[in-house]
Amino acid sequence: MAMFPIDWEKTPSIDRLSDVAPYSHIEIEDYLFRCHYHLMLGEEPTAFDIGGPHARRQDAQRRYWLFEARDRTTQRQWFVVVGTGRSPFDPSESMKRWMYARTNDDGLSPDQFLDEEYREQLAADALSR
Repeated sequence: MAMFPIDWEKTPSIDRLSDVAPYSHIEIEDYLFRCHYHLMLGEEPTAFDIGGPHARRQDAQRRYWLFEARDRTTQRQWFVVVGTGRSPFDPSESMKRWMYARTNDDGLSPDQFLDEEYREQLAADALSR
């Protein structure tokens, strides 16, 4: 499974969590292009087609959206997890927004993929306490 590192923007506080994804398709495409260009050195640069969000999840402290991306060269499927609210690094902090991308090597549906990512985040939160 390929994964691109998390991109984030901190904020001193969040009064209310957004009802819309905090990244646009253009911002997601730019993030994917930059990550691919700098991290996938054995592959030619490529552009991405972005769709979605295809799944959404929320709890009291975070909101998540899942976008699908296909790289135009290999048609590899990526899922981009976009979030806002409690920091994925430190549950005591808030973040305006964050995103990261992983390939969907297991062929999961968008809902299955996001549920798995959510469970992993809850486990990480429990370990950070």
